[in-house]
Amino acid sequence: MIQCIFWLAAGLLLHTYVLYPLFVGFVRRSQRPENSGELPSISVIVPAHNEAAVLEAKIENVRQLDYPADRIELLIFDDGSSDETAQIAEAHAGERVRFFRGETRSGKANAVNRLVDEAAHKMLLLTDANVSMNPDSVSQMVRHLSDPAVGAVTGEVRLVGSDKEFRSGEMLYYRLERRIQNAESSVGSVMGVDGAMYVMRRELFGTLPSDTILDDFLISMNILRAGKRIVYEPMATAVETGTPSARQEFNRRIRIAAGAVQLLKRGNVPRWNDPSIWFQFLSHKVLRWTSPAMIALMLASSAALATTHWFYSVILMTEVILLAIAVILVVKPSLRSTNLGGVIFFFALSQVAIAIGLFKGVFNRQPPQWEKGQRVKHTKILDGQ
Repeated sequence: MIQCIFWLAAGLLLHTYVLYPLFVGFVRRSQRPENSGELPSISVIVPAHNEAAVLEAKIENVRQLDYPADRIELLIFDDGSSDETAQIAEAHAGERVRFFRGETRSGKANAVNRLVDEAAHKMLLLTDANVSMNPDSVSQMVRHLSDPAVGAVTGEVRLVGSDKEFRSGEMLYYRLERRIQNAESSVGSVMGVDGAMYVMRRELFGTLPSDTILDDFLISMNILRAGKRIVYEPMATAVETGTPSARQEFNRRIRIAAGAVQLLKRGNVPRWNDPSIWFQFLSHKVLRWTSPAMIALMLASSAALATTHWFYSVILMTEVILLAIAVILVVKPSLRSTNLGGVIFFFALSQVAIAIGLFKGVFNRQPPQWEKGQRVKHTKILDGQ
């Protein structure tokens, strides 16, 4: 029985982190869509809370997009900011920039709902205030929407300015994620949009519950449940300021895991009659969310089996060594700057955060409002550096 537990846990971990990425990576890539010529009208949705440090650059970034000016509008909602976000947005308000304001903070879901209700066009671009999009990024994404089977398109958002103590681990994680998304896109559908920048059909949006924690993933599930695909477009690039500290990244991952549990509890999952999408959903998402439990089961079962065979003793010793290294990296932050140290620390940080997030999600302990890291005002947001 204990051996079964060990091999089940090990097999599930191997599947989600190794076998599934290899499997989708071997599938033949689908052809890129032909350029249909005419670009659709699109509404750019930017919810903002205390974004004064980056909002002006964001507005200018949207204006510099390589997109017909008469087919794009920018909508900004100030969600009860305590800085100069409202004043900056109001100063730029005009024919193609519309500004809405909430006197008290109501959360991102309500802000997005309001902006989508006010949007004039059938195509939406949802993007964060701290994201700088390359000029052709929107046109690269919207051309996929000429295919009626495609409901949304997500792009390649690269992180800059992350804490150097875990940057190597974070960058490795995102490189692997992008490869998986690229492969999933050709197999059937990406399992979720990148909330920093994606385009979608307005008709698939639906209204977000006000207490939604993970709005981008709920929107992704709505699209999949409607029988539409989510496509990844690597040529649609943007840069985003990364998490400035390990603690803030830790809190962010807690929030993601709690939001995932919230969606599962509410039945926001793919359609039951779509086995290929379910295979991707379980392999890429659900097994990742349960990986802390699998690691704990491997540790406990290998400890129980250590005296029965040398193989389990080696596994247990390896687990203990990695755990000890992770503890040392917590105590000695300077060691995280090495590539190996950064990878181990980021993985350990993620697993602990997921475990806490699962607990918070099950017992409804995660508030929907997100206290993001401090924004850094800089001048290079427009050139993607």
